[in-house]
Amino acid sequence: MKRSIPCAILCLLMLAGCGGDGETTKPAIGPITESVYASGVVKAAGQYQVYPVATGQVTEVFVREGDTVKAGAPLIRIDDRSTTASARSASAQVRLLEESASENGPVLVQLQGTLEQAQDRFAVDSANYERQKALWSQQVGSKVELEQRELAYRTSKAAVVRAAKAIKETRDRLRTELAVARNNAAISAAGNDDRTPSSLIDGVVYDLLVEPGELATPQKPVAVLGSADDLYLELEVDEKDIAHIQVGQEVTVTLELYEETFRAAVTRIIPLMDPRSRTFTVEARFAERPPRLYPNITAEASIVLQRKDRTMTIPASYLVDGSKVLLDGERKQEVRIGLRDLERVEVLEGIDSTTVIHKP
Repeated sequence: MKRSIPCAILCLLMLAGCGGDGETTKPAIGPITESVYASGVVKAAGQYQVYPVATGQVTEVFVREGDTVKAGAPLIRIDDRSTTASARSASAQVRLLEESASENGPVLVQLQGTLEQAQDRFAVDSANYERQKALWSQQVGSKVELEQRELAYRTSKAAVVRAAKAIKETRDRLRTELAVARNNAAISAAGNDDRTPSSLIDGVVYDLLVEPGELATPQKPVAVLGSADDLYLELEVDEKDIAHIQVGQEVTVTLELYEETFRAAVTRIIPLMDPRSRTFTVEARFAERPPRLYPNITAEASIVLQRKDRTMTIPASYLVDGSKVLLDGERKQEVRIGLRDLERVEVLEGIDSTTVIHKP
């Protein structure tokens, strides 16, 4: 009669057999680089979207995608009839007030004539009054005549003062109105300039977002411009890694356009986290620039934190509990870990290069 082996014992025997045949390795001596992964895009320096100020139909487009433009170069023309009419009206008002505020203008010339008449009348009344006073001092004439001459003198004198004051007040008022009209004309001219949005930089037109006949509004960009030569990387770094990033660190970049990698360096860390993606923005400049670059192409990067050319490493998959390795007989050995990359970890203490370790 045969005796059966209990299932539990059989399973233990099978596991023991498998353990003896498990994968093993020894530490290797070689280089290791610890880095932080980042993804992002290529950006052109000064890259921005052009938003028009005026609303109206696009009547003319002066540039095409890929054109190099100078700062101040017009990009499109917008038909805004109300702004044009306002500018013409403001210019006409300025011309009218310039004529009126001139010393030879009809308003001031008329007031000057009134002043001169008042001065002539005052000269006559003043002479008559002085003559009558002289006669009265010699007891010639009547006191009533003297009082009449004095009243005429004072009246004509007041008329001169009023005429002079009227000229000054009118001149000041016209000059103030002229200044206001010129300011309004300048505002209208600026509105007229708003009908032709222009480039703020010397750069390249990377994209045109409107065509003739379409409606341009301040809520919709009409073009994308940026530097022609200065292109850089805008990378997103996870919040758990940002504390390790410093300006000047080496960056290894892979672009969708090319199969090779390129070197860059961190040039700026923007100290504000995006609350939606929980990432920080890091800028890097190419040390080895690719032959051709375009804004917004995808980039993947490794920001190098530390590098050792010769050290002892093991595959990261052989670690147990984060800082232990398996030796013969399923015995766990504590090790001190150094640098890490995606595949391997540096071992500083706990084993040597001849130690055989088992894959868990």
